[in-house]
Amino acid sequence: MQEEATELDRALEGRGWLGRVAIPPGRMGAFAAQTQAMRRHALSMSVLIGLGFYLAFAAGDWFTVPDQVWLALTFRFAIMLPLGLAVLYWLHHVRSSLMVQQVVTCGFHLLAVSLLAFLVTRSDSANALGFVFASYAALMAMVISMALPVRLVMVLAITVMLVQALAIAFGPIQLPILQLHNLMTAIVIVGPALFANRTLENERRRHFLLIEREESRKRQLAEQRDMLSRLAALDPLTDIANRRGFHAALASDLGRVGPDALVAIAMVDIDHFKLYNDHYGHAAGDRALRRVAQALAEAAGPVGRAGRLGGEEFIIAVTGISSEEIELYAERLRASVQRLALAHCDSSTADVVTVSVGVVLGLRDRADIPTLFETADAALYRAKAAGRNRVVIHDLPRPNAEACRTG
Repeated sequence: MQEEATELDRALEGRGWLGRVAIPPGRMGAFAAQTQAMRRHALSMSVLIGLGFYLAFAAGDWFTVPDQVWLALTFRFAIMLPLGLAVLYWLHHVRSSLMVQQVVTCGFHLLAVSLLAFLVTRSDSANALGFVFASYAALMAMVISMALPVRLVMVLAITVMLVQALAIAFGPIQLPILQLHNLMTAIVIVGPALFANRTLENERRRHFLLIEREESRKRQLAEQRDMLSRLAALDPLTDIANRRGFHAALASDLGRVGPDALVAIAMVDIDHFKLYNDHYGHAAGDRALRRVAQALAEAAGPVGRAGRLGGEEFIIAVTGISSEEIELYAERLRASVQRLALAHCDSSTADVVTVSVGVVLGLRDRADIPTLFETADAALYRAKAAGRNRVVIHDLPRPNAEACRTG
């Protein structure tokens, strides 16, 4: 996750050619998907606005090409108007790739420029050369507004420049200086247009990367928060749930079972653990706690929850267990620790580490959890008082037994 953020930071620095913001290869698909709708909308708007200006300047035809005014009006209203409406309909209703839409839209604008250039070649009016400059103005608007890729922009610019050169070559005024003016006009207009196109594209890329970096940081914070939450719920010594984590997990388990489900709580205490620490040392005591915790967690099985309450005391909870299974389940917990065979020469019950287990089984809706904890704790003390290394089960009234009495 940190490498991802570093990659995005480097990309935002704009170290590409001429300060171009480069999208990391693995994110190009996401960038294209995010900006596709905007680019399609830009194409539609360029056709709509371009068509509007193309028709609006029809009134100037009487001044610009007075000898070809009817041909100019035919171009505007009989060709470009229906074609522009057709292109708009196609952009909105026909599914095609973005590149195809960009090429078709460029073709529409190039046709408009070419028709104006054709008028320059047919008219004897010197004012017709005004269409040359109008075409470059239209080119500048197209390049800036259409959000085109750089290569397509270059093709569009070169094509417009060549069309204007041909118009001047076959126009009413045959002066070589006009070709120089055409070239200079192309440089003056196309240059800023390309710069604006690159700047806008950089901003789109930077905006995308900023959002990606923000999402990456959110994911990183969420992962760190989850990790801290997990660590806060774990006992650092034994790597099983601590008191807080155990209660949270048990609450989640209880929320998934019905009100008539049985809940078993087992309190587990290591026998004579203070003597063990005094004889073998606290480092050995920590190792023993880890081994015991692991054995209890494995014995609890996938259906049970194991946690450490503190010191040498552990707790196990299991939902959905039957009253017939609880004694065998509790005995499995006790035996799992004795099978570790951890030597304990000061134990009065055996020559290995053992545990005492107090168990209570109750209905989820009849006894609240704190009461079950207290009852299991009382059963644990009874097991210790009875000689340790044993299981004591507190027998609560069973639903079946009550049903028999009431029946």
